[in-house]
Amino acid sequence: MAYAFVRPLVGALVAAASLAYVPAAQAAEPPRHVFRTVPATPMELPTPLSFGGTASGPAFQWTGLGQERILRNVQRPQLFPVRPAAGKANGRAVLVVPGGGYRFVAIENEGLPIARRLADAGFTAFVLVYRVKPTPVADADFAAEVNAEIAQRFRPGAPKAADDLAPHGPAVEDAKAAMTWLKSHAAEQGFDAKRLSYIGFSAGARSGRALVMQATADEMPDTLALIYGGFYATPPRQPVPPLFLAQAADDPLFPPDGFDIVQNWRQAGQRVELHLYERGGHGFGSMLRGTTADAWLDAYLAWLNRQ
Repeated sequence: MAYAFVRPLVGALVAAASLAYVPAAQAAEPPRHVFRTVPATPMELPTPLSFGGTASGPAFQWTGLGQERILRNVQRPQLFPVRPAAGKANGRAVLVVPGGGYRFVAIENEGLPIARRLADAGFTAFVLVYRVKPTPVADADFAAEVNAEIAQRFRPGAPKAADDLAPHGPAVEDAKAAMTWLKSHAAEQGFDAKRLSYIGFSAGARSGRALVMQATADEMPDTLALIYGGFYATPPRQPVPPLFLAQAADDPLFPPDGFDIVQNWRQAGQRVELHLYERGGHGFGSMLRGTTADAWLDAYLAWLNRQ
């Protein structure tokens, strides 16, 4: 089945925008992203914790994409803290790493909404805005570039998955630096340095895989959650943290053709929880789609509270 994207998915970029699809027979034109102009300050962000990078100029650029706004051309990494209400903190923290195909950071879908749910449950959350690959400054040029890549990805005879998305070195470095910085500043940030978890979405999940394959003790998370990042083999560096996986069976970018990563973790003697949802596509994040995948965050919180 071919797909027409009416609520945009960042197809070839393995991003995390919202997705809906209809059979090709109903499609009037090939898949395309819908871009729009957004205000210079489209949403209120927490005061960032700058932990690395010295680049001058704007830290990032806002662009509207379908139902959300994204950050691109990120010049230096930042952490946006989202804290529990007074007296509600449980002494634990989670580093939240959105997706975006390493072309942008999907902060409005997989960043702040996720962090707020975690904070409501007592966790101190930190959303990582990491360095990404440069894209054209003009939104129209960016749209043309992305749409060209989507057309290439979904052309007849193209591979079914974008499982060739290699981790972006600067993004992985930023994730490692964030883990180290947060652990070293845990007391002032109000959590136990030994109880810092990692949750990554799509490209953020790819960075999480790379992190645990390379991590020192100061970089290794207490638990690891990989949300629609694929199930390809990831020989872990032992010891590895407990692993939570969530994916939709109809994900057009990472079709779950096998469960290699589950076997990798079991062979390493570690616990794994796997949620494979019948429907949900790619990039469901905080956006409800009327499928059972909508409950993934409840499942994650139930799991996280028992670790």
